[in-house]
Amino acid sequence: MRERLDDAADLREPLLHTKLNVPRHAAALVPRVRLIEQLHDSLNGKLTLICAPAGFGKTTLVSEWISYGSLDAAWISLDAGDNAGGQFWRYMASAIDGIRPGYMEEVKAMLPLLYADDVEQALILLLNELNRQSGRILLVLDDFHVIQEQKMIQAAAYFITHLPPHVHVCLMSRTEPGFPVSRMEAQQLAFRLTADDLRFTAQEAEQFFQSIHLQLDSVETSAIVRQTEGWITGLKLAALSMRRTEDRHGFIRQFTGDNRHVKQYLLEEVWSLETIRMRKFLLKCSILKRWNASLCRAVSGFADSPDLIADLERSHLFVVPLDARGKWFRFHHLFSEFLLQQLELDGEETPALLYKAAGEWCRERRLEEEAVEYFLQGSHYESAIALLEEMSSKVVNWDWSNLGKWLSSIPNAILLEHPVLFFSYVNSLVAEDAGDTGKAEELMREADAWFRVYSAEMKEEQRHLFVAMAHYVRGTLMVFGHHDLQRAREHYEKVVRYAPDGIRIIFGFPEKPLQPETIKTYKIGLGHAARPIAEPYTMQLAELYRSVNPIFLARLFINYAEALYYWNDLEQAEAYLTEGMKWVEQKPTAAEYELIPGWILQARLRVAAGSLFEATAILEAGMRRMKGMDIPRGVELLDMELIRLQLRSGNSAPLRDWMIRCRLNSSDMVSVYELYDYELFARALMLEGRWDEASMLLDKLLYLAESEMRPIDAAEIASMRSVLMLERGEKRKALQQLEEALRISESNGFVRVLIDEGTAVRAPLAELAAAKQRGYYRGREAASLDFVRAILVGMETGAPFAGEMNPLDTVLTAREMDVFQGLLDHLSGRQIADKLHISYETVKTHRNRIYGKLGVKNRDEAVRRAQEIGAQAKETEQDKKQ
Repeated sequence: MRERLDDAADLREPLLHTKLNVPRHAAALVPRVRLIEQLHDSLNGKLTLICAPAGFGKTTLVSEWISYGSLDAAWISLDAGDNAGGQFWRYMASAIDGIRPGYMEEVKAMLPLLYADDVEQALILLLNELNRQSGRILLVLDDFHVIQEQKMIQAAAYFITHLPPHVHVCLMSRTEPGFPVSRMEAQQLAFRLTADDLRFTAQEAEQFFQSIHLQLDSVETSAIVRQTEGWITGLKLAALSMRRTEDRHGFIRQFTGDNRHVKQYLLEEVWSLETIRMRKFLLKCSILKRWNASLCRAVSGFADSPDLIADLERSHLFVVPLDARGKWFRFHHLFSEFLLQQLELDGEETPALLYKAAGEWCRERRLEEEAVEYFLQGSHYESAIALLEEMSSKVVNWDWSNLGKWLSSIPNAILLEHPVLFFSYVNSLVAEDAGDTGKAEELMREADAWFRVYSAEMKEEQRHLFVAMAHYVRGTLMVFGHHDLQRAREHYEKVVRYAPDGIRIIFGFPEKPLQPETIKTYKIGLGHAARPIAEPYTMQLAELYRSVNPIFLARLFINYAEALYYWNDLEQAEAYLTEGMKWVEQKPTAAEYELIPGWILQARLRVAAGSLFEATAILEAGMRRMKGMDIPRGVELLDMELIRLQLRSGNSAPLRDWMIRCRLNSSDMVSVYELYDYELFARALMLEGRWDEASMLLDKLLYLAESEMRPIDAAEIASMRSVLMLERGEKRKALQQLEEALRISESNGFVRVLIDEGTAVRAPLAELAAAKQRGYYRGREAASLDFVRAILVGMETGAPFAGEMNPLDTVLTAREMDVFQGLLDHLSGRQIADKLHISYETVKTHRNRIYGKLGVKNRDEAVRRAQEIGAQAKETEQDKKQ
């Protein structure tokens, strides 16, 4: 019982937190001052690369350097499992948080994005937040050679290349890091130590032997150094062998070989001198990534595991302590490789049983992630599957990368026998923009083939559930892989048809950086969020979520309320927002991801109703709650929204104050997840009359928004550029830019984007409307006059537009004017029908009435007649003025 309590106390830290500890080392047996001084000088650059084979003392040297220089070091001991992007960067953030508390809180939401295709955007956020940390920081990545995934290597290279000046990375690797370092070396931004630099000199070897009380003369020392070529672990192993032989001098005379052979020779010599019991113990525990006495006892069955571990630790050779209390250890990598080779050759041990015992121990102590990995390594797929199904709730607290990694380890033939897990795996490949669409579609074809073979053996209910889950995943593919809501809705309809009582899918935790609006977190193609498409899609998804996972209704309804707001249907937006916020209160975790957008939309609706006071109260209450929940980013977002609303009301003082404290710069790298911040910063630059800086920043932001398929941001930025151009006297360019903002907005019917820009764009909008009436800014790609009119009406101008009156308004009805504008824009009848959301027959009816009223027979004659009416009206107006 006492043991279990101690284990629980040991494991309260985050999973494998010991990987983040700077390895504890005894007082330096041989101080390596010459190398430490070189390492200190390297801090002026971005990168130190220590590249040497195993056993050359890389880890010991760097830990000594950190201790000697009292450096603020964030350390990560990497292993093969860190090839998953989300996991690698999670450890990176945790390590930094250890020396700069609060860093993890600021960046944790973007970490799952780092296993997707869109890595650069999230890396920019990590780097920007790192830039805000004060004081010199050393990031140490030990065993970087285990990182083999090319995407991971490229991401690490990008990260290192763009490091802030006060941050330095030290890579320790057995091989070259996989990205070019030569350019950085040429620019004196990178420093390198190799095996030749790390080799012990004869003098250092003599110091080493003296420190362990092994008396060798200078000739014997030189001979050992020569034979080992200064290989540090070779010297240690030789010392251990010499202590265990009576004929030490004979050992030295007979000892030959270079470090390509000595490693295996000496390890085997040391191995052969161990007791049979110790060898058995080491073999059994060789499968463990980290271990303590209790885990070793469970895997080996040896009751005296603590004593055996103590013997190993006293040797200072085989084990590396992982915590200050000396309870957790790992094997030296060199020795670990040797032990696993020995285990593979051993005819008595059964590795699968060892993995099984390790998995069971971890499961009992609620270390589910480690348990799953041990079960999978031992090919105990049924145990892994049982644990995964036991762990699975409607939403699990894992990110998508871990979920995908585990499920991909199970052979597809086995996984297909558990459809919930199979389709959960495929879903994890594309959900939340994970980006592996090709692999997902390949697996879906495999599922179809499997179903054709085995469906006859399944019960009808099982067949229907299989088909329903397949359609659910295909719907996910349409949303995140192809950004096609229409086709997604068709699949979701079939889900409900085949499984009216719902399906089971394991969902990874959909974390993204906190954003002010949920609608801005998804990529949207032009026209894909138009109401005729988005509305039935949302209703179908709502019906599906009620049976699959009702908690998702919070995000869905708030997202839909935001769309309604941008379509300027404020009454419906209020209704769905209220419904969404009810579901938010039922969320067990991470409610802030819906609360922030919900409060912001509530505030905007209050402002639209004319009450800035109520809007302010909502945002301030939200800030207080975010402070209570210790979510600084939530406070920042709500504060920025309040500043935006105050600016629209004419109060610019809060924006000026924020500009001083925001720590942003127009030359910063910008991630798509920071668009909201930098849009506000651009407004601050314009307020200060810093036109060149504002222009440079807006150009950068517009490119980012368009390339990342963020039409709301793109339209807002384009309208801001229009205002800037007007201020600089570039009227023609300003109208062209405003036309671009209109075109982007109209594709999805987002009227409110420009309404919220207010008085700054009202006059140019009216002028643009008048220009369209005169035949300018037309064409198939241009925004329609009807859309401009809707914005101006939304701004409550008191008239459809603030320009000259169109004389055709006295001849044609409002709907006929809409159709006629389509004719002027050279749209076909069906294109006009799609744009106005009416039937093609209705368009033909209106067109015939227009021709009749104008006394013409075709489009060209109608256009000429309209021009004549306009010219006559203009002459009449001039006559009146004279």
